[in-house]
Amino acid sequence: MLPFDISLYSSACQTKQDKNEKFYLSDFTMDLTPLLGTTFECECGKSHHIPTRYLHYGENALVKLAEVTAELSSGKNCLLIADTRTWEAAGEKVFQLLESAGVDVTGFILEDRDGESPVADDITKEDLLRRAPQADIYLAVGSGVINDLVKWVSYLRKKPYFTIPTAASMNGYGSANVAATVDGLKVLFHADACQALFAVPTIINNAPEELTASGLGDVLAKSVSSADWKLNKILFDDYYCQYSVDLLKDLEPVYLNNPGGVRRKDPEALKALFEALLYSSIAMTITGTSSPASGGEHLISHTLDMIANRDGRSHDFHGRQVGVGSILCAALYEKVLELDKPVFRALPTTINSGFWGSLSPVVEGEYGKKLERVVEVATFIEDPAKWQTLREDIQPGLVAASQLKNCLAKAGGAHCYQQIRANGQPLSRKDFINVVINANQMRSRFTILDLAMLTGVLPDQLEEVVDTWLTR
Repeated sequence: MLPFDISLYSSACQTKQDKNEKFYLSDFTMDLTPLLGTTFECECGKSHHIPTRYLHYGENALVKLAEVTAELSSGKNCLLIADTRTWEAAGEKVFQLLESAGVDVTGFILEDRDGESPVADDITKEDLLRRAPQADIYLAVGSGVINDLVKWVSYLRKKPYFTIPTAASMNGYGSANVAATVDGLKVLFHADACQALFAVPTIINNAPEELTASGLGDVLAKSVSSADWKLNKILFDDYYCQYSVDLLKDLEPVYLNNPGGVRRKDPEALKALFEALLYSSIAMTITGTSSPASGGEHLISHTLDMIANRDGRSHDFHGRQVGVGSILCAALYEKVLELDKPVFRALPTTINSGFWGSLSPVVEGEYGKKLERVVEVATFIEDPAKWQTLREDIQPGLVAASQLKNCLAKAGGAHCYQQIRANGQPLSRKDFINVVINANQMRSRFTILDLAMLTGVLPDQLEEVVDTWLTR
């Protein structure tokens, strides 16, 4: 039995939407508290477990943090890790509060590297393991990079960690996954989710606007990533969990229909965004895969990161790149699903080494795994009955490219390729198109990028899609 009936929440949201009323997540709260630390059986055939035991969102969250930490760390020491920005935003306050509560806490500030903010990669991880003191409990004060690094280090040291978010900027706070760069390749691997999460609305609301808009871009990927996940179920009979998809889907109207509130930093709108990001991370944790929240749009962002890191250049925020990638992938789905009788085109048998350069060896391994699977797709695509079933199964869960673009534009997020920064400069049309054409090679997972290539939509219609949906 499922722990709560999502359909009741969905029905309430739809009723209010039909009346054209503004609504927020607080109107339809799905309380996760009863699920924290529990295991439950799902209709997908798996037992789902939520490792996070404490979850507090409110102005008194840091008080709760001190209480919980003092309770759990009796006789133990804690290590608080932040970077220079997150230390100023919340780290120092958290440190002082814990000291006042009698907690044995040490602060560790991760410095910038080469004049840039810290990154989640194997170099920084090794530096942390070498220099950061041992501790019984680790506290991550920050957003994506800090959360991933502390999750990684605490996992390797076999210790629990808590997270204190400083922005509604990404969907990894409650996830067991670590997104990092290893040997130049952007990878995702399983660690342990945080034992507790404490978020203060004032701190979240004071985050830079770009970080908040980045969080919206990350969560908007959901409709595309869920479609990609179902695509793998249809084509290859891979594991798929409708429950985790619905957990996210029924939150969509809350942030999708109120982008202006996100831009104005309306407290209710930001709470809605933060909780949507949190639910997204929990969906990944309970299924043991990033598939509920990561598809072709994430491969575009990862490729932008990898190429920038390879060349020693800076790249844009993850969620800003993902938002633009989501518009593109939604438009590709629309083009592909318009096809009545697609004709199968085989993928190239080798990667584009001219594009990947020194990254070619690690990318080649991932692409080889994909090629082993795509041979199964040929007969599927050219079977009229199977193709029609695929169209009917995928279409209902998609959000239109126009709606995604409108939402990001009104929220102040990136919605055109020129708004993506590459080494501080606008990304060029040529570079963006090259990234899109090659992004499918960097991960073995099958996505809309592959289906678009197998049906000829890529590269034949790519320039039209870019000029229609992703140009100022």
